[in-house]
Amino acid sequence: MFRGRQKRAKPKAYIIADSSEDEAESVSLKVQAKGARGKTVERAKSRIMMCAVVFLFVFSALGVRLAIVSFGQDAPLRVAYAGPADRQERPEIVDRNGTLLAADLPVIALEVAGYEVWDAAESARKLSSVLTDVDAQELELKFEEGRYVEVKADLAPAERRAVFDLGLPGVRFAARTKRFYPQGDLAAHVVGHDEPGKGGVMGLEKVANRFRDEGPMRASVDIRVQQILEEEVLATMEKFGAKAAWGAVMDVQTGEVIALASLPDFDPNVPGAVPADFRRNRAVYDRYELGSAFKAFTAAAVIELGLGDERTEYDARGSFKVADRRITDFHGENRILSLSEVVQHSSNIGSARMALDLGATEQQKVLQSLGLFDALPIELLENRSPELPSQWGPVETATISYGHGISVTPLHLLAAFSAVVNGGVYHTPTFLVSARSPEGRRVFGEDTSAAMRRILRRVITDGTARFSEAPGYYPIGKTSTADKPARGGYNRNSRIASFIGAVPGYAPRYAILISFDEPKPLKETYGYATAGWNAAPTFARFVERASPLLGLTPVSEDIALASFVSGRPPEFRRHASLGHEDNLDGEDREIAR
Repeated sequence: MFRGRQKRAKPKAYIIADSSEDEAESVSLKVQAKGARGKTVERAKSRIMMCAVVFLFVFSALGVRLAIVSFGQDAPLRVAYAGPADRQERPEIVDRNGTLLAADLPVIALEVAGYEVWDAAESARKLSSVLTDVDAQELELKFEEGRYVEVKADLAPAERRAVFDLGLPGVRFAARTKRFYPQGDLAAHVVGHDEPGKGGVMGLEKVANRFRDEGPMRASVDIRVQQILEEEVLATMEKFGAKAAWGAVMDVQTGEVIALASLPDFDPNVPGAVPADFRRNRAVYDRYELGSAFKAFTAAAVIELGLGDERTEYDARGSFKVADRRITDFHGENRILSLSEVVQHSSNIGSARMALDLGATEQQKVLQSLGLFDALPIELLENRSPELPSQWGPVETATISYGHGISVTPLHLLAAFSAVVNGGVYHTPTFLVSARSPEGRRVFGEDTSAAMRRILRRVITDGTARFSEAPGYYPIGKTSTADKPARGGYNRNSRIASFIGAVPGYAPRYAILISFDEPKPLKETYGYATAGWNAAPTFARFVERASPLLGLTPVSEDIALASFVSGRPPEFRRHASLGHEDNLDGEDREIAR
């Protein structure tokens, strides 16, 4: 039989007795009921209070979070953008005079949490309306995928206010540190640039990643001289339609690189705005056959070893056959030349004859002592070893004497040339100013160097580099036009035109190299694109503009002449020799004119 659901018996506290004899017990039970009910109420109040406190705490936290999101945050959410290298403090980089080249600056970045965006299309459209460099369609796709997006790494104050006024959900204003390059593209290949998550990736910026000295990193470059070098090289590059160019200035007494340009260049603030090829440092990384500048090394070696002097004669008539190769001159004098004239008129034949007298073994020793066999131990990681011939026989000995058959970086050439003209001491190039006295390695004797200064002066006064003259500074130097290698030989219509020189010529302090890659001939240069028509005049203009900044002042012809002849700087000349040319031969009288 169905009984239905039985009701649960009420507790005794709710039963009231009817009989009088149970009155006392009933009163007792009523008291018990009242006490139990009070305890239950007290427990309920406690629980309600606890819930209220928790609710208040959560509500307050949400309010604080809402305020942070709305008004900015001191400790923004970090994403994959910022790696350990970014957070590591890097020193400022300044030039030798303290001008700022690179520094960290605080910036505000705009980030948006895509998973918090309500309407992807509307948010993207509104952001692109106040940030002109934002792609709305690309941003919308990222928001729809719920991605965390860095919309812009560096907001201007006006842009930040405009974005804030939009009142969009998911917006973050994140405090960041950005590397800033106030000089723009000036000395870009020396300074280098950084990348997010990597820190410095080239130039001195890569060195700065591990720089531990106190204070800023002091580069050897002078930004004023750098600007003049870049302006003059760029002007000639554009005039002759060259596809690339480079230049460098080096202190021959210390090895400090005062300026270095590689064109085309880039702005380190936006390195990705140009092709990757523009960021290649041609002056320290690329290897070239740099041509006739090597004749200065050949002549210096012959003089140093006592195999000849300035007046030693070499037959430069016709052509010169070495093994199965026939060597000719570009514009031959077709006569017997002195050693000085071989360099002065850039005779390949004369240079080859000198080199064969020297021999392959001695030639290699000299070139190795000039640092032309190994990578330069410079601070910049963008450097390579020279490319040497696989065999070094008579043909290689002859062609290397005038710069064919061996490929070196332009900075290799500049450092080696400096040792020829500075008194015979080789200094390793450096891009940082050092408080210590530079150490050098003697390669040639002082008399050899003095003879080479006289020879290289004649190249300008009566040789292939007449357009490189800078009045009052008496520069010395050598033109160097080299055909570029091609399959099966050399391309006569593709060349590198260079001029390498030093000022002041009678007592060199700075060596200067200027080169153009594949310059085109012009009507005004009578169809020539050789170094005497482009690199040499560029050198002259640079010297005239930069010399005052380098602390050089013009001197009289008497002072320059006395130093060229004596082989000593002006401060060491004898007073009695000034103004007296009776003891000088005719050639010496013309050295400084």
